Amino acid sequence: MATSPDAQQGGNTSMFGEYDVEMPRLFNLDLPQIKKTGQALPEQGDVSAIHSVLDIACRNGEWAIAAAQAYPHMQIVGIDRDAQAIGSARAQAEALGVKNVNFTAIDPFQRLDISDDSFDLVNARFIVGLIPAEAWPRVLREFLRVTRPGGYVRLTENDLPISSNPAFAKFGGMISQALYMTKRSFSPNGRLLSVTPALKRLLEDAGCENTRQAVYLTNFSAGMEAHAEISQDFSKTYRLVQPFLVTSGVTTQEKVEQAYQEMQAGLQLDDFNAVGYYLTAWGRKP
Repeated sequence: MATSPDAQQGGNTSMFGEYDVEMPRLFNLDLPQIKKTGQALPEQGDVSAIHSVLDIACRNGEWAIAAAQAYPHMQIVGIDRDAQAIGSARAQAEALGVKNVNFTAIDPFQRLDISDDSFDLVNARFIVGLIPAEAWPRVLREFLRVTRPGGYVRLTENDLPISSNPAFAKFGGMISQALYMTKRSFSPNGRLLSVTPALKRLLEDAGCENTRQAVYLTNFSAGMEAHAEISQDFSKTYRLVQPFLVTSGVTTQEKVEQAYQEMQAGLQLDDFNAVGYYLTAWGRKP
């Protein structure tokens, strides 16, 4: 599956203008539960009819590899514009001996060099912030195009985690404000990301039918099973998001570094409390 000239050209065309700063995936709240249960598609119930899956913006391939391990009858394809991340994903799959997954460097938010009706399920996790809010309808129509009739488009998103720790909440607030200012969230005022209430309508507007939703919770408070993994992920992600916060004008490099160090310290406290709610919405292609 090679990248078409149109896709290459689209991948080099900025959607953000002056705010064209590479964004990390902000959240991976579903991974602890997937690793614990071995269910990458918990809401689907019977997955026997799902044989081909496209994972959008797969990054280092953690979800795609977990899905391939959980469902040996499926062929999983992960795509991402970051060639280095794709290389890392391939290396991880090879090291684990996972044969039913492969990865390709393609911009997942441009016209895909993929034939119509190619996949039983197209999966996109936590892509809020990676594209402008106004691009979602076009992007979802493209996801639907490569989904076979009777197949599904599946979206998993969340808002900012809820925490009683002021430093963690402060850093999250800066992210929310920056996404609002750069029109990458669905918030009317910058206080939240507000993407989860929009998912069902977005899928339906793209052409999906029989759209459904399921809500999940990850508690990553101190002492909880998910604390170490989620804290480590936030430490990495919130470090990577700093250039975007500065470029958006929400803060300065000095202030964001101070806020980051305070957040890091907060994550290590014995009384750190935080939960993340996330929602999976999926719709069927007629």
